[in-house]
Amino acid sequence: QQAGNSAQSAEVCQRSISCGFEEQYKQTANLNSLSLLKGNHKKLKSPSAFMLDFPMRTNYMYARMKRSVVNEIFAMTICLRLKAGAGPGLGTPFSYAVPGQANELVLMEWGNNPMELLINDKVKAVTLPITLTDDKWHHVCVTWATRDGTWEAYQDGVKKGSGQNLSAWHPIKPGGMFILGQEQDTLGGRFDVTQSFMGELSDLQFWSRVLTPSEIYSQATCGAHLEGDVMSWLEESVELHGGRTAGSQSCRTTMSNQPFVSTCVKFVRGSWTAL
Repeated sequence: QQAGNSAQSAEVCQRSISCGFEEQYKQTANLNSLSLLKGNHKKLKSPSAFMLDFPMRTNYMYARMKRSVVNEIFAMTICLRLKAGAGPGLGTPFSYAVPGQANELVLMEWGNNPMELLINDKVKAVTLPITLTDDKWHHVCVTWATRDGTWEAYQDGVKKGSGQNLSAWHPIKPGGMFILGQEQDTLGGRFDVTQSFMGELSDLQFWSRVLTPSEIYSQATCGAHLEGDVMSWLEESVELHGGRTAGSQSCRTTMSNQPFVSTCVKFVRGSWTAL
């Protein structure tokens, strides 16, 4: 019953965002903020209301989070909103590499393999029972703690799997590079086109603690919008690579089933362009 309620709430939330955007866009071509229509929702400012569109697989197109991990991570939650492109496989939504360890933290779905969460390379990787093949936006969260290597995976606010012994007692090291859209074989480089992300991505948040199930459910269904203490989704915090960087403009595409978006940044003909 909770799963059904979660999916329904998320759908209603996304429709509300869509209607709110389209109504405001009729009034102004340059949004300063995006308000959700009803419920206990936080007013979202435009710096966090944007998405990245990766329309094709490449070994050169990516985004880098400017803020890195500054302290060892003994527990974490990472959440983001994803819409998968054409398969097979989602590719790599994000990867975090540190000196001497290219795969310190990676979320990837390569080819026909299931989605995996890697910590400390492939000393231990876990398969996540998450499926994103319906051409819709989904909210995905993974949690982990170094104590016993416990982990959980959530899709649209509902726990899909959990376990332990994922790189137990191995804290995630600071001082690395957090990349969106590519899997790093060396620090910040050697991307493999077959592992690149294809689709749309938004609202990545990274916390240095394990969020509660109720917090994750509320985040997924727009009951609240928590910001990560390690990394949060701000336009000025994301550095685009692979082409010219364009300025922020209002997105003129249909907003149906898109989360928290007032700016769309898409890679078109060799450059990042705001639509």
